[in-house]
Amino acid sequence: MLGMRPYGASKQLDMRRQKALRLLKRGKSVAQVAAQVGVTRCSVYRWRREKRVERKNTRPPGKPAYVSSEQINQLKEELLQGAYAHGYSEDYWNLDRIGHLIWDLFGIRYTPSGVWRVCWIA
Repeated sequence: MLGMRPYGASKQLDMRRQKALRLLKRGKSVAQVAAQVGVTRCSVYRWRREKRVERKNTRPPGKPAYVSSEQINQLKEELLQGAYAHGYSEDYWNLDRIGHLIWDLFGIRYTPSGVWRVCWIA
């Protein structure tokens, strides 16, 4: 029977998994839960691990921006002055130049893709 899917509809198997997780939450040991639900301890450990990973993935994706909203407003003002005003020989902005500007203004280093994300929120 090792490695084979247990008998029962998916809904029934999920109900058993949920019951096991509730018992764990109430303070039962893995061995007690496995015996009560009728599964191996490995299954209970796996369900608990999957639940932790599931919980970790509920936060919003991506890392929060380092620049504050006030800094973004200041960055907008600086960008509106043009690239000439910041020492460039041609008046256009690209991600690399904006990244250097952020570094010069705030001391925060971004990769070009990070600059894109900051500009996207701005």
